[in-house]
Amino acid sequence: MKFQTETELVNILIETLKGSFRQDYVEIFEEVSLGYGIADLVLSSLIKPRIKLKSSKIVLNNSDINIYNLIKKTENISFDTILNTTKRSKKDLSKSIEKLVANKYVKIKGVNLVIDRDYELSFNENFAIEAKLKDWKRALKQAYRYKWFAEYSYVVMDAYYSSSAIKNIDTFEKYNVGLATITTDGDLKMYFNPKRQQPFDPKMQILFSEKIKNNYEFAR
Repeated sequence: MKFQTETELVNILIETLKGSFRQDYVEIFEEVSLGYGIADLVLSSLIKPRIKLKSSKIVLNNSDINIYNLIKKTENISFDTILNTTKRSKKDLSKSIEKLVANKYVKIKGVNLVIDRDYELSFNENFAIEAKLKDWKRALKQAYRYKWFAEYSYVVMDAYYSSSAIKNIDTFEKYNVGLATITTDGDLKMYFNPKRQQPFDPKMQILFSEKIKNNYEFAR
């Protein structure tokens, strides 16, 4: 039998994964958007149960994280240098710095800004999943984008339509994107397991971590 919709496929996949990962430290998030497309699912291996994660005093957004990384990269930098580098308004930049100082990620040292403490991610690693009924090429393209924040990225196809994807397994291997199929009965079969790879953009990891720690309501 075949799935009628991708939503049906995703729901069966979630139930199958839940049966495989019965750990307090593993959580599944739906429809995760971080600026590189919307991942159908992200299976995250947390450092501790979500309810025990320490939330931020003030949630960091993408702009705040960019400022944090700039300060960390240069180690000792002035407000004016950040202003000239980022081209942000003084008001917006001041707000970001206030957030970083309030969360004790950054401190003011004379006229400069320095790192107070390193940002600690709320997870050990992430598995991003793109679920598709038929179009494996599009699925592969989308799944590759998730490598910006996830250590592992997978395409899960409807087993009924998967023959073309399986015949092109070398393409998945080339881009280090996993390939699996699932049936309407929840039979999940792996054809290629990707190697662990450091995400392309550490800033996206921090953004995802902020959403997890601060109970961002992903789709249910």
